[in-house]
Amino acid sequence: MPSKLVGFTACLVVLAACGSSTSPAGSGGGGGGSGGCTPTATQVCMVGLSFSPTSLTVSAGTTVTWNNGSPTTHSVTSASGSADVYDSPDLGAGATFQHTYNTAGTYHYYCRFHGINGNPPTGMSGTITVN
Repeated sequence: MPSKLVGFTACLVVLAACGSSTSPAGSGGGGGGSGGCTPTATQVCMVGLSFSPTSLTVSAGTTVTWNNGSPTTHSVTSASGSADVYDSPDLGAGATFQHTYNTAGTYHYYCRFHGINGNPPTGMSGTITVN
């Protein structure tokens, strides 16, 4: 009888482990949607193969945050001819990148993996307008 109890307990432990799945906060787990990223007045979300919103207007001195809410690796890279040059590292799921815009103007950016550089860029790209 004790060996049956041990076997039954082992089965329960294995079944419990198979039926449970957790994801650390901000890991991009959960599938679908925007991975918990919500666009705001200073935050751009990377969802699928696009930025959301694609254009943002901020005041000079504002720091913009890009948040990768998808499981796909992305980047945030200033477009050719930009007066403000930046290039994020590769951003995995849940990763963020920040850049502060200090000078008024229109700034185009794109994802090195899913956009095409140009002024303005095409594909996965966006625009920040600084007043």
